[in-house]
Amino acid sequence: MMKKVFFLIILFGFIYHIAKPACAGDNSAILGQWKCAVIDVPYEYSNSTITFTEKEGILNGTVKFDDGQEVKLNTIKYTNTQLVLTLYIAGNEITVEGKVTVTKITGTADTPDGKVAFTAIKVVEKKK
Repeated sequence: MMKKVFFLIILFGFIYHIAKPACAGDNSAILGQWKCAVIDVPYEYSNSTITFTEKEGILNGTVKFDDGQEVKLNTIKYTNTQLVLTLYIAGNEITVEGKVTVTKITGTADTPDGKVAFTAIKVVEKKK
């Protein structure tokens, strides 16, 4: 009898773990500004600042390039440490995939010329 109870507890725990939403909407790790550098792209797209905001649980974001051009992010999916986003640059949809740590995002951007590596470093606001 004790084995059956133990088995049921384990089974229900496993079902709960699988069924619950991943990270339950905790986007705090990526919110804020990130300085981004991309290798092997035209100069005007090589340095930018990515800004992530959240309103009512929905992520929004923009990319502002060093030349002043600003592009809105179309989709943003963040789960655990994985980030996937899309944006349009020069009429092309770019898909970006990255791994998020406390202060860094590293990954690739899928461009019309192939995949390129990028790194983004979190901008830490100085306390006054």
